[in-house]
Amino acid sequence: MEARPRRDIRTHVASGRERLERLAALVETLPPATFTLSRWYGQGRGCAVGWAAAGDPWFQAQGLRLEGDGSLKDCRPVYGEKTDWQAVQGFFDLSFEDVARLFVPAAYDGEMQPHPRRMATRIRRFLAASRAAPADLPASA
Repeated sequence: MEARPRRDIRTHVASGRERLERLAALVETLPPATFTLSRWYGQGRGCAVGWAAAGDPWFQAQGLRLEGDGSLKDCRPVYGEKTDWQAVQGFFDLSFEDVARLFVPAAYDGEMQPHPRRMATRIRRFLAASRAAPADLPASA
């Protein structure tokens, strides 16, 4: 077997669905005291996207990162040329409505600190429902 330089090794670019599956797995491991929807990330607390961008090498390798993570005010996710919610939409291949269904406090009855397992469950249910939806369409659709 021939050794190749790292730059010559193709990287796997995950689908939005695969990224959401990984996010659900990550979120359910977070201690509840560190999980909040009040900020992207900072001072050891953050939302699902913030935790993924701040501390998970897999998500970072997929291109998700934090900008301004030294400041609660300026911290935001970045994916490609997009920031904030547009970065989340692009990274996970979601509509704005789907982002709202999964990641904003209104989806959790206004709770700013829902239990991480609650979000993981919501993401998995979303994935199950979106997997079933195409089969429900008529063949001519």
